Amino acid sequence: MNLIEELSALQHRHGYLRDADLHELAARTHAPLHAIQGLCTFYPHFRRQPPARLEVRGCRDLACHLRDGEQALTELRARCDADAAMHFEPVSCLGRCDAAPACTVNDVPMTAQAAYACLQTPDRVPSAPDAARSSFALDPYTTTEDHYGILAEWLDATPDAIAERLESAGLRGMGGAGFPTGRKWKLVAAEPATPRYIICNADESEPGTFKDRALLAGAPHLILEGMLLAGLAVGSHEGWVYIRHEYGPEREVLEQAIAQARTAGVLGDRVLGRDFAFDVRVFVSPGGYILGEETALLEALEGRRGEPRNKPPYPGVTGLHGKPTLINNVETFAQVPRALLEGTVATKLFSVSGDVEQPGVVEAPFGVPVNELIERCGGMKDGRKLLAFLPGGASTGFLSAEHEQLPLDWEPLRKAGSALGSAAVIVVGEGADLLALAGNLTAFFRNESCGKCVPCRIGTEKAVQLIAARETQGLERLRELHETLASTSICGLGQAALIPVLSVLDHFEVQTS
Repeated sequence: MNLIEELSALQHRHGYLRDADLHELAARTHAPLHAIQGLCTFYPHFRRQPPARLEVRGCRDLACHLRDGEQALTELRARCDADAAMHFEPVSCLGRCDAAPACTVNDVPMTAQAAYACLQTPDRVPSAPDAARSSFALDPYTTTEDHYGILAEWLDATPDAIAERLESAGLRGMGGAGFPTGRKWKLVAAEPATPRYIICNADESEPGTFKDRALLAGAPHLILEGMLLAGLAVGSHEGWVYIRHEYGPEREVLEQAIAQARTAGVLGDRVLGRDFAFDVRVFVSPGGYILGEETALLEALEGRRGEPRNKPPYPGVTGLHGKPTLINNVETFAQVPRALLEGTVATKLFSVSGDVEQPGVVEAPFGVPVNELIERCGGMKDGRKLLAFLPGGASTGFLSAEHEQLPLDWEPLRKAGSALGSAAVIVVGEGADLLALAGNLTAFFRNESCGKCVPCRIGTEKAVQLIAARETQGLERLRELHETLASTSICGLGQAALIPVLSVLDHFEVQTS
């Protein structure tokens, strides 16, 4: 266990982190007490005080905000303020935008409506729900027993053959950057240092993004098979799944799949009876959007504060414990078996939320237009007309309704001034205040900045103030501020924080004060 895992275990045992426990941990591990305390203050999931009997957290971010989230949070706060046994706290995206407005009660995920009902009968402690499992066409297997057949076929292949097949299939990273997967695997395999590591990034924390959560619940063996194939391709014997703590039900499904794979001889010292060892461990993040940034994730895995590293070197060269490390997101690994089987990547997953009747995960071909996704989600909420949409999540630019037939793919979106990003399609109906919505996103980035670099720490706060003031001169200053953040921030958070608001200023009429 590293220090973060030790602290998580202590909090699970006692409900919070007691002073005596921190001193004992420092003595036992020979870690400086100030370093342990620094971890406690950095990660939002750690508590230093005893929790209330009912701890309520409500999402304040865009997808929930669009579905009357502000009113829901006001009602929950009022109910908690009336009872000393309850405590309410607004939090950043919980990754459950399909159940917006989303909440947790004692870390159990639920809708705000269900949370309010739970508070009306406070003697009943909520129990964790089962993860909502979905089926996907990207899964080439018909039953769980069939899984790992593609792995068996490729066990004797050369590492280069696996990577080259992924390159020819056109598989790209599904977490946002879209880097060619096969090329990335080749780069890690070419590094001389060992051991090499495989990491599945399941710290899905950006507003509107929840497709990976659905895969964790519905296709855990497919993710594991992708990681095993990555281990073959880059010469790695150790894999990690880095998952956000809010995904408790999904983590249970994944851990069951790992146990099943070990029992079946798929994970362990001899994978499927061959001379290849590979195993997977799960690391639970104690919170923070910044942990989705790959080098911040590595810092957490090594037991430190999750602050991004300067790059280069990149993780493929100097990653976990200073060794070559391959990091891909959940959907990328899940796509690998089918890409190897069919030699192509035909579909991908879109998280669709906001002003649609039935938010959810939609599997569709690359290039599907947003109007088709809206139709598959029951149409626009309350029959409203489409005003705008974010095609790729909180880090991408708003597009207007005139782009409703634009193919949702990397190049068409780039030419239109936006990006595919994490494929989190957030739909906005007519009548919405786009500047206010963009301000909500900017506030998210401000709230989630790790504070390591001054431009991001100060610049995002200044941007929130300028947007709230709605003065023409101040809004124009956002362009200069964006240039500073984009060129001087250490990681993508600061570099992308003002993209949504600038897209609103560039393409929509904005009412100023």
